[in-house]
Amino acid sequence: MQSKEDRDKSKRFSTNSEHNNSNNNNNNSSSSSNSSSNALHMAETELRHVFRDFLNMEPTSMLIRGLPGTGKTTLALELMQLMHDRYKCFYISTRVSLARLQRYFPWIIGYLKDESVLSYDKIEKDSVIDLRLGSATGTVELVIDTLINNKRAFVVLDSWDALAKEIKHEDRMKMEKTMITVADTNDGFLLFVSEEPEMNTLSYLVDGIVTLSVRDYDDGVSIRSMHIDKMRGVALYYNNYAYTLLDSRFILVPMQNNCTYCMCKEYKHHVGADDDSDNYGGKSSKLFNVLEARDGFVSTGSSDMDYMLHGGLRYGSTLLLEVDPGFDITFLNAILTCMIMNSLMNNGRVMLDMVDASLSSMMSIILHFCTDKVNNLTIFSSSKIDVTRMYRQWLNSKSRSTKINSNIHNSLPSIVNVNESNYMNLMLEKYEEFKRLDYIGERGSRGSSSDGKGDATLDDICSNAILLILDHMHTNSSRMYEGMLLTHTKDNGDVTVIVERMGSNNIPYVKSISDMHLRLWSKNGVHLMHAVKPSLGTYTLLLDTERGYPSYLLLRMV
Repeated sequence: MQSKEDRDKSKRFSTNSEHNNSNNNNNNSSSSSNSSSNALHMAETELRHVFRDFLNMEPTSMLIRGLPGTGKTTLALELMQLMHDRYKCFYISTRVSLARLQRYFPWIIGYLKDESVLSYDKIEKDSVIDLRLGSATGTVELVIDTLINNKRAFVVLDSWDALAKEIKHEDRMKMEKTMITVADTNDGFLLFVSEEPEMNTLSYLVDGIVTLSVRDYDDGVSIRSMHIDKMRGVALYYNNYAYTLLDSRFILVPMQNNCTYCMCKEYKHHVGADDDSDNYGGKSSKLFNVLEARDGFVSTGSSDMDYMLHGGLRYGSTLLLEVDPGFDITFLNAILTCMIMNSLMNNGRVMLDMVDASLSSMMSIILHFCTDKVNNLTIFSSSKIDVTRMYRQWLNSKSRSTKINSNIHNSLPSIVNVNESNYMNLMLEKYEEFKRLDYIGERGSRGSSSDGKGDATLDDICSNAILLILDHMHTNSSRMYEGMLLTHTKDNGDVTVIVERMGSNNIPYVKSISDMHLRLWSKNGVHLMHAVKPSLGTYTLLLDTERGYPSYLLLRMV
């Protein structure tokens, strides 16, 4: 059931794995690379989309401004790459040499000339000019000569203000107007890069202005922001975007309101519908892509998440998902659904407590993709949702168009009705029942421990950890059972995932018992995940429906 690309993932998790795990480890690295490539492709497509209308109008000039380290040069090179088929590109630097540029941005090799840094008399032969020792007047002359002698020249001037600040204001204005006029006359494009976000004279002259900045939040989180101040002739429906400089690239984060991957929201309208199609969110449904975890780990069902957590969820660990109230529940459901389905498809047991709305949308997907495995799923619910009826309706609908094994009809999730007072008590009882059944089952298959002197212990016999998902902790009256349950799961090597809303009174307690802490929050339409414990950085969550179910990708914010 596991594809080769996903098995390739785990090689990157451990360099000291046992020989019997080496094949699985070697196979899993390509999955991580493939997921990263998909996320990068989505982000690169977003960059083209944002600048497409403006660049198609063939403007004359543009200004990229921002403080040092915000990624101005990176964005200038990205735009140059976008336009290199339509223009003859030149990069004029007042700060760095070509050799350093290629060292910092190796991806530019191939569309910028790879010769040495040029002098003035070589301008017609090469496309990269180093003006670190030049003057403002000489730079202007060089720009004008480049634009005149090369029809349709795309010229990046980085950084103009380093030289221009040394001349008088009136002379600077004249120079800038002259360069822009020459670019317009010769069908060229002049891109200024400035480290003076406020103090510059180009704002009223250029056709477009982009400002780059970095905003710091709590817990050391920094988010880069691109603000489009002006794009002459283009209607701006949205002008603020988050971006990352991952791998020395300028990568815009796709916005939720214009990202086709958010069509996962439509899944619940299709699953169990009257039509006989297997389409979810406009994509054809496929088999769930099962991930095998390393020994001692439970996979999260996402190769990106497994990679970030250095293997997944370690046996005996507790994960806290702290969710901001403004965080789109669709993304949280995708994270939990992938965990549940992957555990079920690996023949593991799952104990699930979810609120009504989340349970309804998640079960639609789980029942569809884990049809013959849902008997290992136990749901604790005070909900009015009839999961059994939902499941039988789906089976009846499928039976009209496809042949289903009759045994599947006997495979149903277990529903335990609970209320606030008996919630944890019943969950603890069910958990202990599962451990006894697992123990008896393994004991029957093995007979005794490996030394032949007695029964096998739980540590010897448990091959699949139980996945326990709690969507909020309950009242203090259940704290005793709650503590017993969490202690038992940790001691038995099972995995607990606790979902808590930011600001909840339970947060301090859950933090104290959690081995891992991920904070989920939204900012300007971007859904973010910050790894608080262990400190593993900040990521953007991107929904991905290419697999036919609500999978997701992680894009590192750097």
